[in-house]
Amino acid sequence: MSEIANAISVFFGWINSLGATVMLPIALFLIGIAFGLKPAQSFVNGLRVGIGFYGLNLMTGAIASTVGPLANALVERTGLALSIPDVGVAVHFPITFSLTAAAFMIPLGILVNVVMLLLKLTKTVDIDVWNFWPSMFSWACVQGLTGSAFYGFLAFVFTVAISLVLGDMQAKYIEKYYNMPGISFPHPFSSFFGLLAWPFMWLFDRIPGIKDWNADIDSLQKKIGPLGNSTVFGLVIGIGLSFLGGYDVIKALQTGVVVAAILLLLPEMLKVLMSGLFPISEAARKWLTQRFPGREFYIGLDCAVGVAQPSAVIVAVLLIPITLVMATILPGNKLLPLADLAYLGFWVAMPMAMFKNNIVKGVLFGAFAIGVSMLMATSIAPLVTRLAVEAGTTIPEGVSQISMLTVYPWAWVTTWFSSLFTGGIF
Repeated sequence: MSEIANAISVFFGWINSLGATVMLPIALFLIGIAFGLKPAQSFVNGLRVGIGFYGLNLMTGAIASTVGPLANALVERTGLALSIPDVGVAVHFPITFSLTAAAFMIPLGILVNVVMLLLKLTKTVDIDVWNFWPSMFSWACVQGLTGSAFYGFLAFVFTVAISLVLGDMQAKYIEKYYNMPGISFPHPFSSFFGLLAWPFMWLFDRIPGIKDWNADIDSLQKKIGPLGNSTVFGLVIGIGLSFLGGYDVIKALQTGVVVAAILLLLPEMLKVLMSGLFPISEAARKWLTQRFPGREFYIGLDCAVGVAQPSAVIVAVLLIPITLVMATILPGNKLLPLADLAYLGFWVAMPMAMFKNNIVKGVLFGAFAIGVSMLMATSIAPLVTRLAVEAGTTIPEGVSQISMLTVYPWAWVTTWFSSLFTGGIF
C-alpha cells in the first residue's frame, strides 16, 4: 500500500514540476480531444494557451523585476520601521511542501471539484490545478495550529469549495468586462476579494461624484487625450514613482518605458491565450450542456489572467505608495510591506471587473483590501514564522517574526475559526 501511495506521490510531484506553461497545454489538448475537437486543432489551441501563459509570466516577471526594486527604493526613502518584514508569497511553498499530504494536493482538489460538479454545487471545471496551492496553505496553517491533519483537510476542502462557488458567482463580470465568456477565477485569493468587493459596489453606486465618474481607460482617453492612453499613463506613473523613489533621470525614464511596455504587451499575450482557450472552452461547454441539459459550465483559470488587464496593472502601480503610507498609519499593523509590493494587482484582479475597470474605484477598494491583508499578515505572523522555521526556512538576522502581505485570506479565516476552539494565536 505504501508503495502505491509513493508511486502516486511521485507521479503528481512530476506533474507539479512541469509548471503551468507545460501542464496547461497538455491538459487542454486532452480536454479538447475528450470534448470532440480534432487532435490537430486541439494541439494547436493548447499550444497557443501555453504560449500566451508563458507570455503572461514574462510580463508578470517584468513587473516584479521593475516594480519590486522601485517599491524597495520607496520603502528606504520613507524610512519605514516596522517589526515584521514581508518576505513574500514564496514562503508558503516550503510550508505546504512540508506536509505529507502536499503530494496529493492535485488529486484531492480535482476530487472536490468533481464531487461538487456531480452534486450541482458548482458550474466551474477548474483546469488550473495550481489554484489548489493556496487551499493547501489553509491546510498547513490549520494543522499547524491545531495539530490535527483532519482539521487541516477540512480547511483545504472548504477553501477549494468556497473558491469554486464564488468563482461561479463572479464569472458574469469576467465575461462582460474582461471579454472572457465561459471563464471563471476559482482562485482563493481573487474569490475572497471579489466577495469583499460586493458591498463596495453597492457603496460606490450611492456616493455622489464616484457613482457617475467613468474612470476606465477608454473614458480617460476621451477626456484627457493621449495622457489617458494606458501606455502613456504607465510611462507617466512609472517616471513619477521613480523620482519619488530617488531614481536618477535615466533610471526613471527606463522604468517608465518598461511600465508602458508591460501595459501594451499584456493585452496582446491575453489575446494569444484566449485565441487558444476559446475553441476548447466552447467545445467543452457544448459537450457538457448537451449531456447535462439546462446546466451552465465555466472553465476555471488562474486569476493571473485578471492581473494582466491594463486597468489592474495601473491600479497596482498606483497602490504602491498608498500601501506604504497605510503601513505607517494603520492601527495594529506591524507588517513592513516589501517583497509582495510587486504583486498588488492580485488584490484587484477580480474586483476590477466588478467595478467595470474603473481605476478610481479600484484604487479606493484596493487600499481597503490591502489594509485588511496587512492586519491579517500581522496577526498570523507568529504561526507563519513557526511553520516556516519547522520547514527549514532561514529567518533574517535580527528579526523575530516574518509574514507575507499576500497571506491567503481563506487560510487566515479557517485558522481564525480554528483558534476559537484552541485558544491559539488570535
